[in-house]
Amino acid sequence: MKHLVTTLVGALALYTASGDGLAAEAPAPANVPREIVKFGDLDLTRPAGAQELYRRITHAARDVCETVSSGGSAIAIANGLCIDRAVADAVATIDSPLLTEHYQHTTHREILQRQQVGLNR
Repeated sequence: MKHLVTTLVGALALYTASGDGLAAEAPAPANVPREIVKFGDLDLTRPAGAQELYRRITHAARDVCETVSSGGSAIAIANGLCIDRAVADAVATIDSPLLTEHYQHTTHREILQRQQVGLNR
């Protein structure tokens, strides 16, 4: 089953996996927060599938990044930046045209290419 694991390491590092095994983009320490986003049940060639995956990615990014709920505006800004980066990195990693289109429509931002987010294979 396809899934995506997001791991918080200062900035968020991403891992993708299929039923064949894990293909890690970069090593990550074992003690950092992570969230698995499964999407093997979604058809990413349909808008509804892309929208649902975007919802799951955003939810997972919030779970991982919002580790501290109090601390003022500096923490809120850091959490927001982490969420933004996690979502953008996940969308770039998955590299689905409809998911990218949904991201761009929702955020009004261009998605960075894999080379620009440091996710070269």
